[in-house]
This record gives sequence, structure tokens and C-alpha cells, in this order.
Amino acid sequence: MSRAEEPLLESPPPSSRLIKDEGKLSPDYVPSILPHREAQLEELTRLFSGLLESPRSLSVKVWLVGEVGSGKTATSKRFGYLLEREARRRGVDVRYVHVNCFKERTLFVIAKRLAQRVIPSLPERGFSAQELLDMAWGALNDQDAHLVAALDEVDYLVRAAGEDLLYALTRACDERLNAPQRLSLILISRAHPSTYRLDARVASTLCRGVVRFQPYTSAQLLSILKARVEEAFVEGAVSFEAISLIADLAGVDAQGTGDARLALELLWWSSKLAEARGLRRVDPDVVRAAYAQLNPSLSREDLRSLSSHERLVLLAVARVLRRTGKAYASTGEVEGEYVNLCRLLGEEPRKHVRLWLMAKRLSSAGFIHSKVVCGAGGRTTLMGLVGVEASTLERLLTSSWRG
Repeated sequence: MSRAEEPLLESPPPSSRLIKDEGKLSPDYVPSILPHREAQLEELTRLFSGLLESPRSLSVKVWLVGEVGSGKTATSKRFGYLLEREARRRGVDVRYVHVNCFKERTLFVIAKRLAQRVIPSLPERGFSAQELLDMAWGALNDQDAHLVAALDEVDYLVRAAGEDLLYALTRACDERLNAPQRLSLILISRAHPSTYRLDARVASTLCRGVVRFQPYTSAQLLSILKARVEEAFVEGAVSFEAISLIADLAGVDAQGTGDARLALELLWWSSKLAEARGLRRVDPDVVRAAYAQLNPSLSREDLRSLSSHERLVLLAVARVLRRTGKAYASTGEVEGEYVNLCRLLGEEPRKHVRLWLMAKRLSSAGFIHSKVVCGAGGRTTLMGLVGVEASTLERLLTSSWRG
């Protein structure tokens, strides 16, 4: 991304209120555009295309597989909206319902949710789960409708209640082979269905269509965060350096797990911390402070375990970042600051190769985060901090050095 494309770098807001629409940072919010999940949406569209063409003769069963925060839920909900819209355009009645099996783990509660989607005035008096499923099927027949049920975090259901619900739902589809088909399933889980050792009668129908979701890279998270900042924040409220740092902290190719939810939570937490401090912008140091609160990891004892020159290298990184307000410092900036500190303290600076080895050890130990970027001048190593503000680390290191 070029500097011309950097979002929200100028004209900071006049007050400490940085968020204009907090709902856009909620895990439940589904944006109209899902960056980097176009392929999965296209695959779902392909798998369900026959349903729109022959809704009474087809029952689709798809499994979405991916780690936490990989976009499965958002993609399923977005697809459900698009599927309903396209069905209406074609004059077909298709209804989507999303059920979180972590919250609703019993066969009865899930069957009730499915029935309520087609029978809004469902009586509250007691019914069995099978009665609810039968009632839903009858209503779908009466209304000539088709229900697409997405069971999110279905792995919790399998562990808590076994395969009863999955078997009941597949039986509801498959035992009416000579009747119009009224139910399709989207099952969402972290692991591939083969790991659950499902009964052959269930696995044979549920494991055919699998759509995979890979964890997000830092570059992918950067574009996601950029779009969300534009939707949720006052103009100028979040610096490009801040979202770049969040993307690196969460990206699977950097030091994170590729969890978009975690990245958005860190963005929200950083903005709340900035507002509490009366700041006019979320900058990298606020992100570091927020990350430290969410993932406390650095102590005075950790710093005392370092050699004196390792502490000086770390102090040089902290000073450069505190002074520049950036997410990263170049190797040249750190080396220059390190040499100045050594001269100030009467120490003999280590040579460039030794300095590089110390920085590498600090990175391996989790004190700093290093990444290599390519530019016009070739490859450059950048150094940043992870779980502590630059000013706080500078103060801790200065006091530990004096001590």
C-alpha cells in the first residue's frame, strides 16, 4: 500500500471521541464487502446454485472449516443475505437462519430456532424436538419455502450432545426422498468433519462439500482494518502506523494466529484507551499499551535477565519509537541511538554484527518484533515493540540501568 492510500492520517478530530459507530467494531457486524473471502463466497454460490434452480428437488449440505477469526461466520451470514436476495429476485422463497451452537447446544433449543424462522407465532407450550422439526417441515410445505440452516460452532454441539441433532436433520432431509426438499445445511467448525469420527450414516451426507478458510495474513488484516476504520471511526482518528502494527501483531505470517476478531478487538481496545487518555488519535504506542493490557508479558525480572548491552539495544529501540511515534524503527536508527547511549554511559559499543545478533536474540525472546521489508534501497530490517509502550519501556530500562 502506498502512502497515498494511507487512511486517515491528517486532520485529527477536535475532541477525544474517536468512534462514530461502535457497532461496526462488533464481532456480530457483517460488512457488505468481505475482503479476502471472495473465493469462499463464490464456492458457496456454486454449491447452492442448483437450489435456486430447483428448490424443491435439492438439499445442499456444506461444511465450512477454519480456525477462530478466519471469517467463517461473517461469510456464512453474508452468503445467507445474498442467497435470500437472489431467491426473491427469482420468485423463490428461501430463508436463512443462523444458530450459534456454543450458546444453544441442545437438540430442543436448536429445533425451536429453526421452527421459529418459518413459524414466527410458534406457541410457547411444550413440544418435543422432533415435533418442532415436523412442524417446521409442515410450515415449509404449506408456504412452499426452503430453509437454509447454518449451525455455527457445531463442534461444541457434537461434543456436548453427540450426533443426535445432525442425524435428525439429515434424516429430515433424506427420508423424504419422494417429497419436495425443504432443508439445506451449512455446518461451521474449526476442524475438518473427519476429525469428529461421525457415524457413517451422518458423514456420508455431511462431508461432501467442504469450504476451507485459511488464517489471515498481516497484509490481509491490514486491508480489513483499513475498511473497518473508515466505517467506524471519526476521520483522522486512527493512524496508518497503528493499524499496520495491529495487523502485524495478529497476522499469521508475523507473530499472530491470523484471527481477525482479535485484530478488531485490539483496535477497539486501543481506541477506548486513547479516548480514556483524552488523545486525539490512536497511535502505535496506544496499541502497544492496549496489547500489554490484553496480553501482559513483560516484567522487571525479564529485563534483568538481559545483558547490559542487550538492555541498551532495547532502550535504543524504545527511544527511537517514542521520539518518532512510529510502529517500527529501522536498524540504522536503532544502531545510531545505541551508539549514542554507549557513549553517554561510557560503554564501548559492540560492532554491527554483534548488535545484529543481540537484536535477533531479543526478537527470539519476544522483547521486540522484527520484520524485513523490501524497498528501493534493498532489504531493510525493522524493529518494533510488542507488549509495552515505548515510553514505559524506556522508563523501566532507565531505572533498571541505574539500579
